[in-house]
Amino acid sequence: MAYRKVYFRIRTDCYNSVWSSDADRAAFKEESRRLFQELGWAVTLGCNGGCDTVAKGQQDLYLHPSSFSGVLEEANIQPLQERL
Repeated sequence: MAYRKVYFRIRTDCYNSVWSSDADRAAFKEESRRLFQELGWAVTLGCNGGCDTVAKGQQDLYLHPSSFSGVLEEANIQPLQERL
């Protein structure tokens, strides 16, 4: 199985890691957690202001508000990109 480092730029209401409101930050976390859990990924909650991470087998992603980055199986890149 081949793996690739990936970097998905995403659009949120966060600019330079500063949220316009606590409600926007909470909505982002809720939506990203729900999305990955529905796809069978395990979510590890960020602590001390850090971002969440998700893992599925040997794949993992860091869920920053402006990008999701990490390692994916090649076959899963396009399907995940379409879902995002």
